[in-house]
Amino acid sequence: MAIGIDVGTANLLVARMLDQNVEIKRVRNAFIDINDDQKRHLATGGLNAVHIKDSVYIVGDEAISVARILNKEVRRPMASGILNPSEKEGRSVISTLVRALIGDPESDGERACFSVPAKPVDFSANTIWHSGFFSQLLEALGYSPEPVNEALAIIYSECAADDHSGIAISHGGGQINICASYKLVGTLEFSIARGGDWIDATTASSLGTSIAQVLKVKEDPSFDLLAIKESEEEIGQAIYYHYKSLIRYELQNLVKEWAKMKSQLDFPDAIPIVLSGGTASIKGFRALWVEELEKFQKKNPLPFKIREVRMAKDPMGAVARGLLIHALSY
Repeated sequence: MAIGIDVGTANLLVARMLDQNVEIKRVRNAFIDINDDQKRHLATGGLNAVHIKDSVYIVGDEAISVARILNKEVRRPMASGILNPSEKEGRSVISTLVRALIGDPESDGERACFSVPAKPVDFSANTIWHSGFFSQLLEALGYSPEPVNEALAIIYSECAADDHSGIAISHGGGQINICASYKLVGTLEFSIARGGDWIDATTASSLGTSIAQVLKVKEDPSFDLLAIKESEEEIGQAIYYHYKSLIRYELQNLVKEWAKMKSQLDFPDAIPIVLSGGTASIKGFRALWVEELEKFQKKNPLPFKIREVRMAKDPMGAVARGLLIHALSY
């Protein structure tokens, strides 16, 4: 037995085999602190609460709901794809969330592959502490941990029929991770410091509203990037324009980083591009991505041939699923 753990800025997901099928569980990687008066009014007995020392934190999806009620911003144990250095309480929170999510191993030393971001190209970040923290946490729980590149995991889960060759783009909350793979060799791996959090924060800032209000519109199941409704016009339009900017930025960086390794990236055939991640799960994302790609190509010839642009079968769970496949293959 083995598990795959997608350690994301916005969500934590675990994948494991259950009766010959892959089971994926998810919890929101967020928390909010409440005082004694708020605790009484919210009746925390019915909420997902964590008690750390003398403090009470509402965690997971319920943290988002409570933040809207209290007109507060949620806190994040992670930022930009790695542990948030300014949230020391966040370490205890995320440890509790991971323990609750994965449980005990079925056997001592069970393999646990967990995601790590690639080296960023537009900001400074050190993943050594991040990787070491989760390795130690998993070892303490009785697992045998292994860090695996986040976007490469998507190649495992989505590109078996493509001879494990293609470009995988993981659109997370804190980062976008990109991997170009040729037969499971991650020939190009990098990340950029924009994702769902960047869209939320810049949209809220530009409109003078809260991130919680932006999320209320953005995470409504009926919200469509290409069909903004009157009721959400101002926030919806701002989300739309920030998504367009995000896509252009990742395309610019993909071509730029590819050019640096041109001599090592001579793919003989056209390859698929697989879009994945929670930030890519929104309605209209693929169509908008293709639209921006076509505009970009008119001014910037691509150094590779694209066979198709497709969404992952399970955009949110693709990384965890790929990590599980990797863990079971050795």
